Amino acid sequence: MVEIVSSKGALGARIEGLDRARANEPTFAAMLDQALAEHLLVVLPGAPMTPAETRDFARAFGEPQTQLLRYKRSGDVPEVSVMVSTLMTDGTTDKTAIRAEDWHTDDSYFATPAKATLLHSIEIPSHGGSTWFCNMHSVYDALPEATKKRIDGKRAMHGYDTPRARNRPSARTPEEIAETPDVEHPLVRTHPVTGRKALYLNPNRLDRIVGLERAESDALLDELADEARKPQHHFGHVWNKGDIVVWDNRATMHRVMIDYPVGEKRIMQRVLIKGEPPI
Repeated sequence: MVEIVSSKGALGARIEGLDRARANEPTFAAMLDQALAEHLLVVLPGAPMTPAETRDFARAFGEPQTQLLRYKRSGDVPEVSVMVSTLMTDGTTDKTAIRAEDWHTDDSYFATPAKATLLHSIEIPSHGGSTWFCNMHSVYDALPEATKKRIDGKRAMHGYDTPRARNRPSARTPEEIAETPDVEHPLVRTHPVTGRKALYLNPNRLDRIVGLERAESDALLDELADEARKPQHHFGHVWNKGDIVVWDNRATMHRVMIDYPVGEKRIMQRVLIKGEPPI
């Protein structure tokens, strides 16, 4: 019997008793997709899978898409990215791992960002390395009414890189640069399934609010980010080997705790699920 067990926190639910091989059956796929919209984060325990198995499982949530950076794609299964965040003593730790320490949401530098992200743990360190999630519905709801009125209808520019980010991203090839012009998104977006409003922030990619001078834009974005950093909006997942975690990029941010031992492997498989333009 499949059971959806709420984390009883700001977001998240654990799916118990699901045979992963049956996830794409219409009844189970509909259940998983609805649970994702309602809880914004679902955790499915189990054993490590091959990239092809991970891709096939991800189809329960929608259509997998290839990620921008070609060097991360998994050979014969390009819809799966291999995310290596092992901390290296020689300073060669992947830039994506370092940037993941800051709050962000995936793919906001595209006109059509990913609906959801699936992360599957293949190798995990002996301790540390948890992933934290932020409920952006909750963040929006907590804003003062005056702030909600101030940001109503505002739009913001997102780019692959912005001086507001603490760390620089991985370099892009000329092909990848051509695929990632800056894009404009609403500062508040409406979830297409639940109809709830969410603050759409991404400190790693969001550059400025359209129509405001830089200083005013920075001050407002900092004010909004301060609310998102409050623990009442957060839930932390402590990884076990083989876990699958799927989160809704339309109404969450996430970050990784870089507190695990240097040299111990932390390797994940990732699948992005195609979404729709934010509204």
